[in-house]
Amino acid sequence: MAHSEVIEIRLVLVSARKSRGADYWDKDDYDVRLGDASGGVVGRIFRQPRAPKEQPWYWTITAREQPPSVYNHGYAASREQAMRYFKARYIGTSN
Repeated sequence: MAHSEVIEIRLVLVSARKSRGADYWDKDDYDVRLGDASGGVVGRIFRQPRAPKEQPWYWTITAREQPPSVYNHGYAASREQAMRYFKARYIGTSN
């Protein structure tokens, strides 16, 4: 009988101003951290000024353990949607 294990990966958004310790980061710039606010940075989500008008949020996976892929980044209509896309891609490729 095969044993399957479900691993819950928790990703949290932390304001770049707080995460990187400087006030010059935009208020719409976030680091994606693994586990909690002190976990390792695995990506970034931010409002991209040159993005398509209907999808202003840009997400990118920056974790070194992730194999490079054209699918490790993209645009989204909202910050929440960007986080969903990020998490789906991160979990889908981190197993």
